[in-house]
Amino acid sequence: MKNNMKKTIFLFLIFYLFFTSQVSAFWQKKFFREEIKSTISAIKEEVKPTIAAVREQTKEAIRLTITASPSAKPWQIRKEIREQNKGLLEQIKNQVKEKLYGLKFNAKVVGKITEIGENYLKVSDNKDGKVYRVNISEKTQLRRRFWGKSSLKEFAVGDEVNVIGRFLDEEKTIIDAVLIRNHSIQRRWGVFFGKVLLNEGNVLTIETINRGELKVYVGNTVKLVNRRGETIGLGDIQVGHRIRVKGVWDRDLKEIRETEEIKDFSLPPLPTKSLTPTKED
Repeated sequence: MKNNMKKTIFLFLIFYLFFTSQVSAFWQKKFFREEIKSTISAIKEEVKPTIAAVREQTKEAIRLTITASPSAKPWQIRKEIREQNKGLLEQIKNQVKEKLYGLKFNAKVVGKITEIGENYLKVSDNKDGKVYRVNISEKTQLRRRFWGKSSLKEFAVGDEVNVIGRFLDEEKTIIDAVLIRNHSIQRRWGVFFGKVLLNEGNVLTIETINRGELKVYVGNTVKLVNRRGETIGLGDIQVGHRIRVKGVWDRDLKEIRETEEIKDFSLPPLPTKSLTPTKED
């Protein structure tokens, strides 16, 4: 009876978890498991007193049944005990169901960032334009388009994001996020080649072959070199120069931020060939 009780609770937990509407992608499932692991342990602790009560009542029921009906068959005893424990079993199921329902990620929004705060975002839903406040905590997973780890400083107004979490208010306008995936950015450790169109302060505008015009934000820590690997200044990069850029590419805003290196292949200038006059005969 004791083992049956454990199996019943365990199977109920597994059944409910597998058939609730959760995120489908592999990484999202991983985050979900990590998020609920500690809560599942807490649920087990909460139902322990009720399970203990069932055990005690079962022992007492077996003792009384055997005393009252020494000739009763085992199946008759089990049937009677099940009837007596029916109420307690239902109570356990309700406790577990209520707690598991609280784990459900009922907030799923795909939209564009309209505002960025210190620990929150405001996101406008792509479907109806409804604006949500998305709270970010230390438990919130921030990811790029292809699931690389991200940070809030990489996010920008206008980025398209996928938010998964739980609503905190009845109006369903505030979300406690467990996962925010930014579809607009990805880390590019490869090559961004382009021709400089503008050099304005710490922003370069370049024309690339595959991605059109991109704005390149140049910080104080960016490595600037010529084709020989020698250090140059930002002012040395002129319109028309061919450069290579490494940094974080914002796909929607067509920007490269957190630039790590810019290499100017037009510096130093290539020597021009001069025509030498030929002697007339």
